[in-house]
Amino acid sequence: MLSGILVLDKPKNISSGNYVRKLKKYLSKEKVGHAGTLDPMATGILIACVGQMTRFSDYLANLPKSYEAEILLGQQTNTGDIEGKVIERTNFIPSKNELEKILNCFVGEIDQVPPIYSALKYKGKSLYKYARKGINLDMNSRKIVIHEINFISFEKNILKLEISCGRGTYIRVLAEDISKKAGSLGTLLNLRRTESAGFKVEDSLREESLCNDNFREKIIAPGDALNRLDDIQCRSEIIEKITKGQKVEMKLTSEDKFLRLFDKNKNFIGIVENCNGFIKPKRLLTID
Repeated sequence: MLSGILVLDKPKNISSGNYVRKLKKYLSKEKVGHAGTLDPMATGILIACVGQMTRFSDYLANLPKSYEAEILLGQQTNTGDIEGKVIERTNFIPSKNELEKILNCFVGEIDQVPPIYSALKYKGKSLYKYARKGINLDMNSRKIVIHEINFISFEKNILKLEISCGRGTYIRVLAEDISKKAGSLGTLLNLRRTESAGFKVEDSLREESLCNDNFREKIIAPGDALNRLDDIQCRSEIIEKITKGQKVEMKLTSEDKFLRLFDKNKNFIGIVENCNGFIKPKRLLTID
C-alpha cells in the first residue's frame, strides 16, 4: 500500500477536503486525508496524507505553522473574513506605529474564543450549522500559542502580517482581536499558509501538476514526512518488543515527547513516546 504525504499548494475557493479528494484518481484502495484545515478562501500549504499517513496526521497538524495575513481595517463581518456579511463599520483607522506597538501583546500563550463560523463541534454538530440558523452559542476561550508576529506593511487600510503559531489558532479571530486592541475593527482579507510541519510553500505543488506518471515520485515517505520529530534507531530485539506493545527502558538525549523509531536498516517503524526513561509505542505502521 502506498503511504506518505504530498505537500500541496491549495488554491482559493475550494475546501481542504475537496482539494485532497482530487488525489483519489491516482490511488486504488488507499485512504486520503489532510493535516491542518484551510478555509476555502485561504491558500497555501495543505499536507495531504495518503495511506497509513492518515493515522499520523495529528502529529503533523500539531507542528508549527506560518501564515501571511492581510487584515482590512474599518469593518467587521459575521464570519471574520471578507466573505461574510458586514455587521459593523468604523471611521477610526489606527496609524502604522500604533499597530506595530500592539503586536507583541499577542505573542506567547494567549486566550482565543473560536469563531462561530467554524468546523469545531458542539454536541456533535459543526458550529457553522448553528450560526447559519441564527443560534447564538456562548463559546469558551481556549489557550493557543503565537510564536511570532512580524509587521510587513500597512497601506490603504490593509495591514499585512507574517504570523507563526501553534495548532488551533484561528487567524480570522486574531485579525479581529488585533484590530480591536488598536481601537478599530478588522476582517481577514487574504490568508496564505507559507509553512507547515517544516515544509515551505515554495516546495509545494498544485494538484493539477500531478499525473499517473509522476504521482508516486512526488510522495514523501512517512519517516521523512515527520522529520521535525527527533529520531532513534534501535536493534531488532527492541523493535520486536515495541511492536508487541511493550515499553523499553532507554536513556535518551532528546527531550521531545514523541520520537520517530527506525530499525537498524533505517526503515521507519512508527512513533514512540519518550517518558521517564522508557520508550513505549504510540503509533506504529501496520504490515500490509
